[in-house]
Amino acid sequence: MRRRLATAILAGLAMVLVAGSGASVSAQPVATIALPEPGEAKELFAGCNLISLTFPDGTTSEEVIDAVTPPEAVETIWRQTAALDRFEGFSPAFPQASDLLTVHRLDPVWICISKTHGPLPPPVMGTPTPGPTPAPTSGLQADLAITGMHLQRPEGRVWIYIVNKGPNSLVNATAQLQCNLPKVTPFDDNLVAGNGFQGPISLTLGVGQMRDLATAMTIDVGEGEFEVSCEITNESFTDPTLSNNKGWDYFKPVADLALTDLFAPDPISGELYARITNNGPDSLVNAPAQLQCSYTVIFEFLGTQTFTDPPVPITVSLVPGETEEWDTQVLAAPWLGEYDVKCELSASYDPKKANNTYSVIIPAQTID
Repeated sequence: MRRRLATAILAGLAMVLVAGSGASVSAQPVATIALPEPGEAKELFAGCNLISLTFPDGTTSEEVIDAVTPPEAVETIWRQTAALDRFEGFSPAFPQASDLLTVHRLDPVWICISKTHGPLPPPVMGTPTPGPTPAPTSGLQADLAITGMHLQRPEGRVWIYIVNKGPNSLVNATAQLQCNLPKVTPFDDNLVAGNGFQGPISLTLGVGQMRDLATAMTIDVGEGEFEVSCEITNESFTDPTLSNNKGWDYFKPVADLALTDLFAPDPISGELYARITNNGPDSLVNAPAQLQCSYTVIFEFLGTQTFTDPPVPITVSLVPGETEEWDTQVLAAPWLGEYDVKCELSASYDPKKANNTYSVIIPAQTID
């Protein structure tokens, strides 16, 4: 069953790749998804649509599908977990074989709509192929919509998805794109973030056509969390619907931290240290995390007792593949008895929890 789901996901990927290389066609939305505030209703086209979800953390994939009208149009939902270098998918036809069981707020996911509900609209990626000489723009109407954003790693450039909903096509039409940072939560108080930018763009988009456009904004998610908002205003045509000209997203680092060892450099002092490795994909600069340790001691005369220390806050500055050591603030005294120590690492930006726990047994020692 899992092989069937994997096949469905690969089929979705193939549709996206084909869409990126095909010729421009006109397309009409064949479904919609109702996103909770601050989101809004989004139109879905046949094929795979990249959507930033605004559902609460822990929302089931079935609930996401229920928000689509009609829900039977959904073939699969899938999400790439960059830190794990794999895709997680959900198929309503094979729920028992699916591994994308829940989603979180601001998750970027692909919602793949059945081809039987309409033709696949191929997105124009990057710079569009030069078209014919622009026609006079007087009287042109084109409803432009920002339908999503994504962050290109590792350089941190923000990209937006723009769709022309018609009624007219655009050929080298001039518009203005403005992006800002309404909210920045730096890991280091000394971080100074820019205030955004505004500049002209040239758009060539047929009706129903999507373009993946690189903005001039770059952010370093290794240094904090950023809310990005972008808005398009036109200069050479009329946009009949301005409410969908804005888009926003929230970006934070993704770094798989692994707790790989617990050791005491000096058995006499008994200070226990933890080795932590950043498996990437993002670098971290003064990123917050915490260590919490508990330990059971088999005392020679007092029997067995268990202790849990309060969490120890740490700041992590590691590039992918780098390892450093942190003081757990656990003092082991093996001359008093045997220590069974377990520590757990936690960080909000760490998508993989399986490698965040490490245990060690420090045997009792006799001091002469």
